[in-house]
Amino acid sequence: MVQHLGLDLEWIDSWEIPQDQNPSILQPDGMKALSLTKNLHSLCLWGVDDWIWEPTQARYRETIFNMKLARLEIPVMTDVKVRWSCSRPRGPDAPPEWDGDLGAEIRKLLQAQPLLEEFALTETKISHETLSSLEDSLQSSDIPKLKSLEATPDVVAAFVSAGPRLESLNLLLASWNEFVFSKLSEAPTAARLSVQRYSIRVWYSDEWLWSHLAKVFALFPNVEHLSVAINSLTSSKEVEYAKHYFDKVASSMHVLPLIRSVKVRYETLYPETAGIFEVGEDAIAELKMSYPLLETIINPKGEMWGFPPRDSSVGVPKVIGRIGNEWNEWQNDLPLVD
Repeated sequence: MVQHLGLDLEWIDSWEIPQDQNPSILQPDGMKALSLTKNLHSLCLWGVDDWIWEPTQARYRETIFNMKLARLEIPVMTDVKVRWSCSRPRGPDAPPEWDGDLGAEIRKLLQAQPLLEEFALTETKISHETLSSLEDSLQSSDIPKLKSLEATPDVVAAFVSAGPRLESLNLLLASWNEFVFSKLSEAPTAARLSVQRYSIRVWYSDEWLWSHLAKVFALFPNVEHLSVAINSLTSSKEVEYAKHYFDKVASSMHVLPLIRSVKVRYETLYPETAGIFEVGEDAIAELKMSYPLLETIINPKGEMWGFPPRDSSVGVPKVIGRIGNEWNEWQNDLPLVD
């Protein structure tokens, strides 16, 4: 019984392969097979980036809409109104450019999935027109059971403003400024208070964010579980050590009085640099002293630190486990080609 299905068609370039030779799930036999997945609860769609609006993909769209999903991940969705988008062919033989409302199409998708609890738009660039459409039309009745959302801050703002009781937010990499912050801060207080898990991935060089990190944390003051990933693309000579950012995160957590766990992940192109992931035991102990409710801390090395009970005679933190470092591991999962 298949309950989770991931489709990865990214390797197919339909501009070069004739349609009748394209071994895609969009072919009639593939569509029939997809429609038979009656017990599917979770779906991830890679490499089909225009199915939600493209007129020729109506059957594919209907098949997805008829599913009863609890989780849906759409890594890439083409928004033709993104000015620099080059994902569609141009020229005299190219099909006419779609001029519809992508925000309305996204809303139709959500309305067709009343059981949806988790929704992820992981690498989609949304235009201002689409974002405005979502902000103006999205309603809590469109996403009645939604608990978890993964998207860029501006898209998250549109969903939070609709008023759902989201419990988990994953804010993807984006450039922060006062405008982006204001969009989130204007969301209903009740919606922001419901968030308990808060993940955010940030640029090492985002000056606005690092200057206002406490404000960004305070958007969701009832958070119990915090995860911060720092994306560092500096040169080997300019690389900043993880502890620099760990300390910034630690000093900004005072706005989260209910915090129980924190994870700080550091993504760097130079993981072999000696000590680059090191955060000393003293920094871990100091963080625990500052936030008594903390139960676990995961440092940039992936070490999970726990703490003895308050009545224990041992008052020092202790490593109780280790989590894999995804940023390093994905680069080594395939053998080198000679």
